[in-house]
Amino acid sequence: MDEMLQMIKAKQVQHYAFNQAKTGKESAVAAALSTLSLSGFAAGELPKRWPHGWAKKSYMPFVLWPADGQIYEATYSSQLVAHFHASLGAFEVPLDVKDDFQLVDVHSQTGRLNFVCTTAASTLMFSGGTDAVVVPYGALVWQLQTRVLFDWKRPSELQSVESVLVQAQLELLGSLFNSHHPALVVFTDGISFVLLQPWGRGIKYWHTFVDKPGCITADDALRLIAHHLVNISSRDPLFHHSEADARNTDLLTELVPLLAAKKELGQGEGLAQQLEVDRDMPEHERFESTSATILAWREASWSYFI
Repeated sequence: MDEMLQMIKAKQVQHYAFNQAKTGKESAVAAALSTLSLSGFAAGELPKRWPHGWAKKSYMPFVLWPADGQIYEATYSSQLVAHFHASLGAFEVPLDVKDDFQLVDVHSQTGRLNFVCTTAASTLMFSGGTDAVVVPYGALVWQLQTRVLFDWKRPSELQSVESVLVQAQLELLGSLFNSHHPALVVFTDGISFVLLQPWGRGIKYWHTFVDKPGCITADDALRLIAHHLVNISSRDPLFHHSEADARNTDLLTELVPLLAAKKELGQGEGLAQQLEVDRDMPEHERFESTSATILAWREASWSYFI
């Protein structure tokens, strides 16, 4: 045991924030993906058929950004939440009703998707959050029950998939480590979109930038979000990954990388390192984050190894 602890201490510890540039961050994200055996990254396809009426619905872009483009997205977070609340409702996503979903503004709740990966050479610690989430109605700890993650970007920040890819991958990984349900990740300025979906041993992506693989319209982006919620996601605020409906093959495919994350977290060393991350959080967030980590670890360990 002492020898093992010495090996752990000897490993290099590297810290990365979701939304900050740092040398080596792209390689660290690649290593984290490899830890979960997520080796594929491919353009997704649209469903062959949309539910009745969806094909005729159109998305209305968000138009409240100032002309000079100098305002930060935090100022407009509440407006973007209201905009997408109305947009999802227009695409028949049931919101704010028991046994359905709710869209929650979490922009000010930083650090709620922290996670740790251990490689042969180092320990990788990632910290960050997101801006808004769709969760089942009544969910008390949102990071345990994510269905869709929304990250707001200014138009100048969202010019290509590559401009947000590393951060989007980190938010996807953060949801896999923290939540009991896989989530669709959406980066948007309310006009353009980049979407990531965990899928088997890889990640599917879509975007609204023309003439590149994975290109879709903004209308289809909203249809994909609605499809993920209405046709794939569980509405149970106490959902556990061990209780997935075997008939929901799309959800089972999305669960493959989530179970790999639970296995990584359940190996003890990952738990200890995650608690170290929680300990460094601001005092007003430390208790909830630590409690969520312990709860996720206990349930992940029990369900994976029995």
